[in-house]
Amino acid sequence: MDELNGDPQQLPADFKILPGEHLLLPVITHDKRIFTNAPSSLEQILRLTRAGHPDEIGKYGPSIAALAFEAKALANEIVETPDHLRLYEIFFGRDGLRVAIDLISSYPELARATTLKLAELQGVEDHPNREEELGRILHEFRDPNDPIAIDLTERLGWGWPYYGSVDATPEFIRTLTAYCKRTEENRAFLSQEYVDRQGNTQTMTHALEMALAWISRRVSSNPEGLLEYKAAIPKGIENQVWKDSWDAYHHADGTIANHEKGIASVEVQVTTYDALIDAAELFEDALDQTDQAQELRAQAARLKQAIKSTFWTEDKGGYFVLGTDRDEQGQLRQLKIRTSNMGHVLNSRLLDGDDPEDINMRQAVARHIMSPEMLNISGIRTLASDEFRFRPGSYHNGSVWLWDTHHVAKGMRRHGYNEEADELDRRILNVVNVTKMFPEYVRGDDSDTPSVNHQTIIVWDEINQRENKVDQPPQEVQAWSVAVILATKKRLERRGVDLTTYDVSVKKAA
Repeated sequence: MDELNGDPQQLPADFKILPGEHLLLPVITHDKRIFTNAPSSLEQILRLTRAGHPDEIGKYGPSIAALAFEAKALANEIVETPDHLRLYEIFFGRDGLRVAIDLISSYPELARATTLKLAELQGVEDHPNREEELGRILHEFRDPNDPIAIDLTERLGWGWPYYGSVDATPEFIRTLTAYCKRTEENRAFLSQEYVDRQGNTQTMTHALEMALAWISRRVSSNPEGLLEYKAAIPKGIENQVWKDSWDAYHHADGTIANHEKGIASVEVQVTTYDALIDAAELFEDALDQTDQAQELRAQAARLKQAIKSTFWTEDKGGYFVLGTDRDEQGQLRQLKIRTSNMGHVLNSRLLDGDDPEDINMRQAVARHIMSPEMLNISGIRTLASDEFRFRPGSYHNGSVWLWDTHHVAKGMRRHGYNEEADELDRRILNVVNVTKMFPEYVRGDDSDTPSVNHQTIIVWDEINQRENKVDQPPQEVQAWSVAVILATKKRLERRGVDLTTYDVSVKKAA
C-alpha cells in the first residue's frame, strides 16, 4: 500500500515552492515497483496493440495510450497495480497517431488501423459538451460507463467521445497521407469505406477533406491566420495540445497564459503547415486535383510566414517561443520561454532549404536544444532549467519525455546534426536501460542517472486559486515511449549496428 507521508523533509532535494504557493499535506510516497530486466519494446507494442505476433500489429485496431507492467515483470513482492498507474488504458487520438507515424516504416498497417478508427469517430456535428466540431479528430475515447469517464463527466461536464484537442486533426492528416504515399496499393486506402458516427457510409478521402475543412475554418477565422485553441466548455482541457497541464503555457515571469482568449502553440502551427503540404501532394499525385493542391499550398505559404513572424524572438540569440496568448483587448503576446517545442520546428519542412534566414533560425534552435539548460542526462527538458516555472519533476515544466526528445532528434538529423541526434537517441535508450520501464516521462534534474518520480506532491497556488499537482509518478509503459525506442532500434539495425553490443551509457550533460 502507499505510505502517506506528511513530512516535507522527505521531498526531493531540488523541489521548489514558487511565490504564492504552499505545500498541501499529506505528500504521498508510493511504493517503488522494481523490475528485473530491461523490457522488450516489441513485446510491449504487442501488448498495447493486442497483437499476438508482429505481423498482427494494426490488425486489432490502434494502440492504447499506456499500460502498467504485468506482475511477472516485478522483482519485488508488489503484486497489485495501483490506480495511479492505470490512468490511460484507452485510445487517445494524439497518442495513437504519434505511435502509428513513428512506427510506419516497420508496421504501416498500424497507421491504417489508427486513421480508419479516427475517421469512424470524426466529428460530424457541433456539440459543446464533447467539444465536437465538424471534421475534428477526437482527443479521448472512453466508454461513457467507464468509471474514469463517469468521474470526468460528473466533475468536468465532458461528453463522450471528447474532442478537446487542436493538434490531433493535423496529426491525422499527416499520418493518413504518410500511409497513402508509401505505395500505389496504399493510395487505394483513400477509397476505403467506413461508417461515420451518424451511420453514413463515407470514404477516407471524405475524412481527409473534412479534416482539412476544419483546419481551414479555424485558420481563416483567426486574425493572424493561426490555429488557436480555447476550451468550449468551462471545465474543458485548458491547453488542448500535448503539453496539456494547466500551467504549461505561461509567460517568462510565471504568469499563466490567458485561457479566456485563444492560445496558439508553435508546434501545432508547424504540424499544420506540414499537413497542408502533405495533403497538397496527395491531392495532386493520387487524386489529380491540382486546383485543390494549389489552394492548400497557398494556405501553407501564408501559415509559414505567420509562424516565422509571430513565434520567433531574437532574445537569447534567437529561438521559437512556446506560443502566443492574447491580452484582454485581444492583442497577441508571445509566451517567451524556452521549451522543447522549439525543437519540433526542426522536424518539419518549415526551415528546409538554403535561405540565410532559415539557416540562422535552425542553427540557433540547435544551439538552444543542446545547451545545459535544455539538455539533461535523459534528453531534452520540456522547459529550460533557468525558466521561472522550471521544476525537475513537473509533468510539462521541466521533465523529459522520450517521444519529445526523439522527435527533436529526428529534426536535428534532418538538418545534418547527426552526432547530436545520435546522442539524443542514446539518452532515451539509456533511460529504458536504467529504469527498466518505458516511462511516460523522467525527471529533468541534474543527476548523473535517469530517475522517475515516486511521490505525488500537490501545492496550493494562491495567485491562481487552484491546486497544482507538481510531482506525480509516470505511467510505466507509455505507448509513444515504446514506439520511439522500437523505432530507434529499427533504425540502428538498418545501419548494421549490433544492438547486443551497442553502448547506451551516457555521461552527465555538460
